[in-house]
Parts: sequence; C-alpha cells; structure tokens
Amino acid sequence: MTAEDGEARGWRARWVGRENERRRMAYEAALQAWRRRDEKLRQLYTEAEEPTQRAETPAGLPVQFDDDEIVLAVEPAAELVEVTARHTAGLPTATLTVVPLEDGSTPQLRGVSVVDAGTAVVTDRRLLIVGRDEQEEWPYAQVAGIAHHPGDPFTLLHAKRPGRIRGVRVPRAAASAFRLRLTVAYADATGAREALLDRLDDAAVDHWHDQPPAPTPATPADAPLTARLLRPALVTAVAVALAIAAVAGVVHGSLPDRPVIGMKVDGGTGVEPTGPGVPSASTALGAPGSSTTPSATGTTSDPPPGATPGTAAPTSAAPTSATTTSATTTPATGGPRNPPSSPRATGTPAPTSPSPTPADRCGAPANPYGYNYCGGSYVYDPASDVCDYFACVNNLWNGNGYLVQCEDGLTSRTGMKGGGCAEHGGLKRPIYAA
Repeated sequence: MTAEDGEARGWRARWVGRENERRRMAYEAALQAWRRRDEKLRQLYTEAEEPTQRAETPAGLPVQFDDDEIVLAVEPAAELVEVTARHTAGLPTATLTVVPLEDGSTPQLRGVSVVDAGTAVVTDRRLLIVGRDEQEEWPYAQVAGIAHHPGDPFTLLHAKRPGRIRGVRVPRAAASAFRLRLTVAYADATGAREALLDRLDDAAVDHWHDQPPAPTPATPADAPLTARLLRPALVTAVAVALAIAAVAGVVHGSLPDRPVIGMKVDGGTGVEPTGPGVPSASTALGAPGSSTTPSATGTTSDPPPGATPGTAAPTSAAPTSATTTSATTTPATGGPRNPPSSPRATGTPAPTSPSPTPADRCGAPANPYGYNYCGGSYVYDPASDVCDYFACVNNLWNGNGYLVQCEDGLTSRTGMKGGGCAEHGGLKRPIYAA
C-alpha cells in the first residue's frame, strides 16, 4: 500500500496518525520513567561514596547509646513488621545493594504483617526500633543480610539466630535515604563498603543499557481492517445495527412459538388470509400434510381448519375477479433454493420475496433483500436463496457468522472452518443489509 493510494490517504492515513501519536506518547512516558530511575541510581552511588555523617540524637528516646556510638538516621514514623507467610516466595532476598522504589508501584504487604509502631534508629553498630509495646534490636554483627522490597518501603533483616524474620517499614517519601544509610552502616560494620559501591555502579550501568528503544513508525500497510470503524459516528451506527441484528435474531429464533397472523389462537375463529402473493400459514411454517395445489378456479382445494367438508371455504375481502396461486415453499434448513422453472397453471406468479429496491449497492449484485457492499448491519441470518443472486462457496451453509466477500469474488461466512475465505484469497469486505 503506497502513500499515493486512495485508501492510504483516507482511513489508513488517519489510523497511521493516531497510532504514531500513541507510540510516541508511550515512548516518552517510558523514557521519563527510565531517566528518573537513572538519576536515583546515580544519586545513591554518589551519597554512598561520601563519608559517614553523624545525625542529631533525638531527645527522649528510652535507649542507652554507647559513648562512641554514632547515630546516622532517625525515623519517627516507623513500623515493626514480621514475615507471616509460610513460604518466602515474592519476598525480597538478602543482597548487598540499595534498590530504589519502583515508579507507580502500589504498596501492598503480602506475607508480612505490622507488629508494632514507633521510632527507628540507625547507628554505626545496630538498627533498633523503639515501639509502643516492645523494642527490637539488630546488631550488625548478628545480621546475615538486608533485603529491600522493590515496590513496598519495607526492609527485612535476616538474623543469624533462628526465629521469625522481622524488619522495618518507613514512609515512602523517606525510604530512599533511610535505606541508603542503613545499608552503608551495615557495609561499613562488615567491611563491605567497596563491594557495595561496586554493586551500585553495576546497577547504574545495567540500567543504562536498558534504555527504551525508539518506536518504529507505523505505515498504512499496518492498519487493521477494524480501523475503519474508529470514527465515532460510524461506531455508533455499527453498534445500533448490531443491536438490531441481535434483536432480530432472537425474534427469528422464537418464530415457532408465536402465532402467525390469521391463525386460530386460543380457540378463535380467525382464518388464514388469502389473495395474490400471500402464502398460507401452514405453507410458511412447513406443516406436514398441507396442500397448495391450485384449483381450476384459482383457489386452494383444501378448506381452512375448522370448516365442514363440502362447504365453500371463506375467502378474504380481495376482489373476486383476481385469481390466486399458491406460494412456493421455502426450505426450513440452509442451502440454496432454486427458483421454480415450471409455469403456473393459471393466473400470474405469486412473488415469494420482497421486490428489489433501487439503492446504491456499491457493486453488489441486484437482490430483493437489500444486501450491499456499502454499509449497514452484518448479515448473520442470510436468506435461503441468497446464492441465487450471489456467487457462493460450496460449503456456505456448513458454517456460521455473517456474510463476507472473498478476494476471488465468492460469497462466504466468517464462521467457516479455517476462516471464511482461507481458500479464496482472503477476506475482501463484508456484505451488509441496508
């Protein structure tokens, strides 16, 4: 499909514009998120290189500090958490690094419960939490590893002694600085400061190589056929047409349960209407034993239900000079129906389908049902004689779905095995009912 093609300048060109804009916005959002994380990793590395700084010791803490113990961080809104899950799947693993919180992640404590709340204090020797009910302490010499959760601002401390795994949870805004100071203090106490810097540097380099690639521009050849329905007015029209088709299908499926006009209902005395071009109710429903052989006078030979044999059958208010003939019965099952080839005995032939209406069919053959290539509703329940007007595939009635035209010009349905036009060059366009 070239840019000079008429369709490429129409709906395909509009789809290309929308798709390229969508790809551009998605790329810019991903690039912004990548840049924010890159800045966080570089900032963590820079701060980890700086010498350890003493923090102001909060007043009023019921904690006894050593004379040479350095307080590095104090978080008054901390929580003591404990692992309650029987399996640690989904929980962070212990590693000597600092993980920035992921952008857009929703904090969710899964497998971890809050035990107490209070103040968390990070020193150069230990981490301790002074809660309302209890006080927890982790000397770094007794800690096997520190595990930061990537999406939730809590950190687990794996102790060397047996027991439940516990940790600390801080507000999201303070998580980055608190994690860095805790990890640096633990690395200094265990002699792993250089190893921590190497891990942070590797994380920054790996993230640099994960830069999102620029999107590939869309072309008219990439436009799907469904893009033709993206205009709001057309979408509304198709939605209304599909709703009407669904209602019509329900009504058609319940036809045997509804009385036909003129039939006796609940013991009534109504009779079937007669006249030129009006098939009898028994003929239309395909009732066994019904007879439609025309008589010499142009009326049916069988009396209506309930009439006494030997009496004249009541007729409708049609003119007495008009002659009537029976209507050709329509097969109840699928399959093309051949039009009658023998001439009628008397009178004019009774039409069995609506007459064609003069309308623009966009190249579709003339037919009495208004089927066209222009637009309208999909044809899920085609007329039984549709193949008298359209060139159909041999197995048209073996599938379901709506009518379509294949690339080779034959008419098929979308619900065929292997695809409606799989063996006929592919789908060309749908067939609509006006």
